[in-house]
Amino acid sequence: MRKFLAFMVCVVLVATLAVVPVAAHRITLTAPMGTPTINGTFEPDVYGEFYYLAHVGGDTGEGADGRIALAWNDDYVFAFIEVNDTTPNHDNETNWQTDNVEFFFDWANNQGSDEFNDGGAFWQVRIHSAPGIHDFHVTGHANHQWDPYWLNESISYVIVPLSGDDLSNGYIIEAAFPRSRVDGDITFAEGMVIGFDVTIGDSHDGFERDSTAYFFDAEEHSLETNMWENPSAFKALLVLGGAPAAVEEEAAEDEAEEIEDAPVVEPITDTAAPQTADPIMLIALGTVISAAAGVVIAKKRK
Repeated sequence: MRKFLAFMVCVVLVATLAVVPVAAHRITLTAPMGTPTINGTFEPDVYGEFYYLAHVGGDTGEGADGRIALAWNDDYVFAFIEVNDTTPNHDNETNWQTDNVEFFFDWANNQGSDEFNDGGAFWQVRIHSAPGIHDFHVTGHANHQWDPYWLNESISYVIVPLSGDDLSNGYIIEAAFPRSRVDGDITFAEGMVIGFDVTIGDSHDGFERDSTAYFFDAEEHSLETNMWENPSAFKALLVLGGAPAAVEEEAAEDEAEEIEDAPVVEPITDTAAPQTADPIMLIALGTVISAAAGVVIAKKRK
């Protein structure tokens, strides 16, 4: 009887451990508090450091990539993204299959599994690199509405060539995403965590999206890439940080050359998120618990 009870205790413990949250791979991005001018010119005293979108997924493993920096104030989240793209293409009349950048926001970090996000506000904002073609400007969905009219009216953005005077080498998008349009009347504050992701879509030479750039290889960490309908697949957490420390004007000028030449380091960390525990670890743990239970019973018999 005691052996049977010990066995049942082990079964219950292993079943319970199977649903304990363990760490999943999400990078943590920090946005300092500040207000940039939306003109396509990077302001290092306002934005945080750059984070790279270096993993390119597609049939060839080649395509556009880039880097993004972020900031925030009481009313907006700001993004400055540089896209390296040597194959500008905007021929497709399907909006998501032209060259574009998609920004994803899970404003309350609900991590829901569909576009309703367990009742939390969820945005997919697609900004096209050549907004005049096919009359594409800002598309996507927000607040459970597909392509709501206010996306174009409420999101301020500019697009400028990354170098030269055309889009042959890529482009810069600088945008401001307004808090006032988020469902739920949220308030931004230092330390707030927002579910976040961004992708770079690239049509190389035909009529489809040939590649997409991500923060990292999602498959390697058992994550999906359907962020447009699934906030739980987001790859990042956006933390609203404090205001940059005040720097005296003379000191800032002295450091300008050093900052300009310094390499940009990609800070990547793992952050806890709900995910099923590893089965192998669970089996091993169950074996240890079973052995321990057997020892206890043996001692009682003595």
